[in-house]
Amino acid sequence: MSKGLFIHNPKAGKQDAELWPQLAEALGDVEVVSLDELGDAKNAPARAKASDCQWIAVAGGDGTVEAVAASLIGKNIPLGIITAGTYNNLARSLNLPLEPLEACAVIKAGKTRPIDVGFANGHPFFEALGSGLDAALYPLGEEIKSGRFHRWIDFFRKAYLYHPEKFTLTLDRPISQALVHGSFNENHHLMRRLARHQTSELTLSALMLTVSNGPFFGMNFAVAPDQRMDDGLLTVTVFSRHSKAQLWWHFFSIAFGKREYCPKSIALRVSGLKISSPKKMPVHLDGTPQKNLWPLEIECRRGALQVFHSA
Repeated sequence: MSKGLFIHNPKAGKQDAELWPQLAEALGDVEVVSLDELGDAKNAPARAKASDCQWIAVAGGDGTVEAVAASLIGKNIPLGIITAGTYNNLARSLNLPLEPLEACAVIKAGKTRPIDVGFANGHPFFEALGSGLDAALYPLGEEIKSGRFHRWIDFFRKAYLYHPEKFTLTLDRPISQALVHGSFNENHHLMRRLARHQTSELTLSALMLTVSNGPFFGMNFAVAPDQRMDDGLLTVTVFSRHSKAQLWWHFFSIAFGKREYCPKSIALRVSGLKISSPKKMPVHLDGTPQKNLWPLEIECRRGALQVFHSA
């Protein structure tokens, strides 16, 4: 196998420092660099070229892996994913090994496949885009994770005061073709009407919506469990008729990869759409809050990234 660049994040998860040399040895002919030494994930392609490396492997959490992956979009440099984080949503979505040495074996076997990448106003996302309640709460959640536990009061206050907002979705196909069978309450008059309607635009009031490129995001939330990353389509899930209690319970029930049917959500499958609303809405991409990213123009770029895969 040709020479590769092995990037690792020493701060990822709870990995022992002795793991990195073990992984480097398992990968074979690699140049090893830490994320701190690299300076910025976007420097990965240039570093690989300078070192005459034909592929890149990354050991870290989803944030590290996806930052490097973003720098490789459209480039002929395959990416190897070695799980070393907490949730590892991207690896789970691709059915890659979660054990680091097993992941090295997949990379060393040398088989690759193209996967899709979602884009919102030109910005890539690999797991999911979210807008509404979850995006509004993400910044506070990150503060709490970093140890500022007094922010729980603000978190619950903001969640309590948040109200549903109107979202207008303009799809790349008629609603009747985009609706996912079994994703809605078929006895509800609105759903029966949408299933017949040939328009491509709908406006709904919702606490939140997600646009998924993969099955999981956040705490392994299986918000789109049947979503694939190689068919050129995204799953749009609109939580239009939930109370806050129902929404919290639903996300609790789908955490850590669990599946649960959610009849009050509306799911649509599209390759592109536009989302707007009367007011500017909070947005996150793969859990990272975004500023000045509204309204949204979203597309799925099929096969935009090459990854090492076992099948």
